[in-house]
Amino acid sequence: MPGLTGAGFAVITLGKMRLSLFLLAGLLALPAAAAQWTIGIYLCADNGLNDQAYVDLAEMMEIGSTSEVNVVVQVDNAARDSHPECRRYLVHKDRLEPLGELGEVDMADTATLREFASYLARNHRADRYFFILWDHGNGWTDEYREARTLFIDESHNSTMSVAGGELRAALERIRDVLGGRLEILGFDACLMGMVEVSVEALGCCDYLLASEGLVPWGGWPYDEVLEPFVARPTSTARELLPQICGAYIDEYPGEDVCLSALELAQLGRALPVLRATLADSVNPGDPELLSARDRVQTFNAVSGQQPCRADDNIDYIHLWELGPSAGTGALRAAFVPMVAANRAAGALASARGMAGWFPDNYLAFKARAGDYRGLSFADSVPWPQFLNCFFGADEVKPEQPAIASHRLGGRGDITLCWNRCFDLAPVSYDLFEAESVRERFSDNCEDLGEWSAIGWTASDQRARSGGHSFFSGAGPNLDSRLELVNGIALPEGGLLSCYTWFDTEESADSAGNIERDACYIEWSHGAPGWQWFPLDSFYGSQPSWQERRYPLPASQSLRLRFRYVTDAGQSLAGVFLDDIAVYRFSGHRAVVCATPDTSFYLFNRPHGNPHFFLTARDSFGNVSMASQFYTALDVESYAEPYTRPAPFDGPCQLWLDFPAGERARVRVYTLSSTLVREWTDVSDRFVEWDGRNAAGRELASGVYLVTVTAEGFRKVGKIARAGP
Repeated sequence: MPGLTGAGFAVITLGKMRLSLFLLAGLLALPAAAAQWTIGIYLCADNGLNDQAYVDLAEMMEIGSTSEVNVVVQVDNAARDSHPECRRYLVHKDRLEPLGELGEVDMADTATLREFASYLARNHRADRYFFILWDHGNGWTDEYREARTLFIDESHNSTMSVAGGELRAALERIRDVLGGRLEILGFDACLMGMVEVSVEALGCCDYLLASEGLVPWGGWPYDEVLEPFVARPTSTARELLPQICGAYIDEYPGEDVCLSALELAQLGRALPVLRATLADSVNPGDPELLSARDRVQTFNAVSGQQPCRADDNIDYIHLWELGPSAGTGALRAAFVPMVAANRAAGALASARGMAGWFPDNYLAFKARAGDYRGLSFADSVPWPQFLNCFFGADEVKPEQPAIASHRLGGRGDITLCWNRCFDLAPVSYDLFEAESVRERFSDNCEDLGEWSAIGWTASDQRARSGGHSFFSGAGPNLDSRLELVNGIALPEGGLLSCYTWFDTEESADSAGNIERDACYIEWSHGAPGWQWFPLDSFYGSQPSWQERRYPLPASQSLRLRFRYVTDAGQSLAGVFLDDIAVYRFSGHRAVVCATPDTSFYLFNRPHGNPHFFLTARDSFGNVSMASQFYTALDVESYAEPYTRPAPFDGPCQLWLDFPAGERARVRVYTLSSTLVREWTDVSDRFVEWDGRNAAGRELASGVYLVTVTAEGFRKVGKIARAGP
């Protein structure tokens, strides 16, 4: 081709110079070819790790970027640093090329991490991406104490953790801006090599590189981490990761360290096996499993302490190696292939590559079980339910239910629907109907005028309303009592509502025995020599005002008592009560008991405005707070007459529905229109019936008609007599 130049385009004639320049401009506008790897390092050093960031940057400059490998850093230092604002660098051998000053940004914000990924996708394209998240780390838990969380940005008083879904959201955004999955996600952070963390990354990354244990203050040796990528840029992740794990262990001779790389596609295949095995093959009460938990490799979360049985994190794969033979062979076969690389030394030598949460006592489990709900792993595998069965000491109530909606049928029928209550054990529901709910007693706890108090006081330390609340006192060996002076008449039962704030001691000794200070709510009928019955107890920490609601039994003079008992050991802030109220029912009944469903159909509901409430009960016998009252819309149709029980077999109640203030005539007929029984001048909602005819003879089994008539009113229904 004539006229080829070193610029890479042809000058055919002078008259075509404009076209030639156009072609040149187009070629110059083409993006540069993608590198083999872009390694993005996200240094969140706006905290106690500020100085270590400079050490690691120096290690990165030992290697630097090449035409095949981009090493890009975003670093944010603490306010005390000489350069506290966030900036970006392209790392070269022996120097840092500034890529931009970002000002003061929140490195614990998912949007900041996403923007870093977007910048790399626009400016440092590569066939494969390796992201390194650099900070303190704390596994899956969300605990901003002793700097134990994934990211901490002190200038913004902000954190990012795993438990609340923040990490998952950030990774999903990174995947979207890159247009595909990360090849490697690395954590230069403590305790991140966990199954709970891995499942959060499952849909966004191919490999996860992290430590099951604590990472020494010096962190990763970045010269050794980057060197294999620069030396062999066309190598696969699976070829490079073992060398990185080995270099990390070699960096800390004689120390307790571990690092592993997990292939997340293999984890995705292992999760269904784990779910099925836990359900079918592994008994949480198996003594072999208890023995395995005693001997398994654990990971301490406190620097300088040796691993011990009391640690919350264990090696998940090692557990199944030591565990009962039944079922765990399949688990070993499922999990071992996911470990693409693993090195461990010192007291962590038995680390197999992936940790998991398995506290050694029930209280440690209970304290974190609620947070665990936010993890994708908890959605995939019933691990918290498995642990709950393992400890076998569940005394946590199901969450409070709430009736959400109702539908009215054409004959006064109602279908009620409610939320499914979370609990770690199977849950059933009791549905109640109350008539004429009225407040019978209330006290805003400004003074003790209605109460007999021993140890309790009206305190201005904190209050939900007004200026005071009732305070139990604090200290060892208390038996503080707060007793209502006058009984409350609840001939048809009622409901107690009160608000509580408490912080009480609850701990387990070395043998696993639970020690706690507790507040008891008790009731009595108030008869001579009365006996107190427990309504509920509460303990632990609830540092905010929350309502507690309990059904109360029928009583002509019901008494209430709050009793706070402490032992001789440590005591905390104690208990505060406020806004105590008792509601009285003019009548109530259990509509259905122990139903596992979250809806119920009531037929022939009488005309009026019914009030309903729920409680939930789990298989350990723990009963939730009562729900708020739910008042259905006015039932316009009058219900057909029916019996309780239905069908009847002997004495029963014949329930009726007719206009208020009317006097009704009620007749029972055979299907051939023979009169069986009759009542006149009926004003009550039901009549007691012995189930016999007017002559006192038992009725034959079968179906009967019932008519209810009043001035301008008539209703017909069918009832059934059960057979012998």
